[in-house]
Amino acid sequence: MNTTFFTPLKNNPALPLLVALTVLFSSLSPYFFDVINLESIAANNAVILIAAVGMTLVFLTGGIDLSIATVISVSAVAAGVIMNNTESVFLGISTAVLVGSVFGLINGFLIGFLGLSPFITTMGTQLIARGIAFSVSEGIAVQGTPMSVMDFGFDVFMGVPKITLVSLVVLMVVGFLVSMTTWGRQIMLLGSNPQAARYCGLKTRWLELSVYLASGVLGGIAGFISIANLGNALPGVGDTLLLIIIGAVVLGGTSMNGGEGSLTKTLMGVAVLAVLTNGLNLMGIPFYDQLIIQGALIFIGYSIAMRLNQTRR
Repeated sequence: MNTTFFTPLKNNPALPLLVALTVLFSSLSPYFFDVINLESIAANNAVILIAAVGMTLVFLTGGIDLSIATVISVSAVAAGVIMNNTESVFLGISTAVLVGSVFGLINGFLIGFLGLSPFITTMGTQLIARGIAFSVSEGIAVQGTPMSVMDFGFDVFMGVPKITLVSLVVLMVVGFLVSMTTWGRQIMLLGSNPQAARYCGLKTRWLELSVYLASGVLGGIAGFISIANLGNALPGVGDTLLLIIIGAVVLGGTSMNGGEGSLTKTLMGVAVLAVLTNGLNLMGIPFYDQLIIQGALIFIGYSIAMRLNQTRR
């Protein structure tokens, strides 16, 4: 199993894809390296990166969280409603994190303590979260976002959007926890060999609960950041994100079987899909044709990652 946060570049299958795409699109479009375009790439993928960090944690245990995208939606709507009524940013953030935590706890309890399938469980909570988001918002954007939140979503610090800085801080903090703490080593062991983890006396039920709780919290944070990025709380903000989140983690090389992966790999996977999407938009490629290209690239990247993992073993 690999617990290294700063994965060597030679073991990162998404890196050559990122370099190749950057060279390709910079040669095809004079606008690719425009400062505004680069800031747009970074800001538009902050939510995806935060959610992908949560999905990586779940993957490392051998699980999956299909609810994370709709948890983003329901957290955003809940935070938007609270801020619309109180004008309190603190209460908005707290509400988003609380809502995400509730869904994370539900997933973790049902999976860790009742032994339900992660796929079925999180598919159920996915539907519940989506239903609540549309019911509370009545299917429309929640207005009344405080100006300070919208300003934060557009602000830049030293050339980097502030919401992107938040996503990178999340990445670093969780990366430290995974690579430098007992908890991180335990979830890696749980993912690589659940039976051995139990024989070692690890409290595997509580470990699974903690991982899904962390995924829910990160979904809540991503939900609030989506408000800052878009200016309003949208009930459908996460509808198109699930496959992108999973695709980024898989493309980066984290195994869905558990025990193999790192957050730098996930960062590279997010970056590859971000550059690909932006480049295809600059080239005027139709949306549905973009899906075909994205799917093919994920397949290629994942195949390379699996070959590298087998070679290292």
